[in-house]
Amino acid sequence: MDKKHLIITSITLGVIAASSALLIGVTNLITKDKISQNEKEKIVSGIKAIFGNESKIKEESPINESIFAGEYKYINYVYTISDNSDVLIGYAFKTSGSNNFGKITMLVGYTSTKIYKSVYMISDEQTFASTLEDEYVTKITDNPDYQDVDVHCGATYGATLVKEMIDEVKGAVNK
Repeated sequence: MDKKHLIITSITLGVIAASSALLIGVTNLITKDKISQNEKEKIVSGIKAIFGNESKIKEESPINESIFAGEYKYINYVYTISDNSDVLIGYAFKTSGSNNFGKITMLVGYTSTKIYKSVYMISDEQTFASTLEDEYVTKITDNPDYQDVDVHCGATYGATLVKEMIDEVKGAVNK
């Protein structure tokens, strides 16, 4: 091969790479706000599912700026939840975790008296997501005895991850 051919090939590949990067950047600019808005709507829906339609977010804090501050593996945000009269009714913890089967983001709700309330899946990218949700998550939703629910459900790794996330929240609440 001659040098001219190598230079033309290099320039062609460089133009393709630059064009691809530009396309990805433009797509991100167009979609990032909508993605962020969808996640906020999903969080509000989750809080209403856990605490009822009369609930609302009173305060939103990253975990390290909240009253539950500490080093946590799964907890990202804490939402202080009140009713329409601004009376504190509980806390929702946004948690995220992943394993070899995918990522899970969910809300874990606790009452203001530190009693487990429920969970709500924001996103479940696990390989066996439907099995996880049907065989495990539905059994621990609104179940104060979630500790007694067997994680061996056909999506054991996902169920174990969900349980670890809830247990971390429980530790933060009882701190």
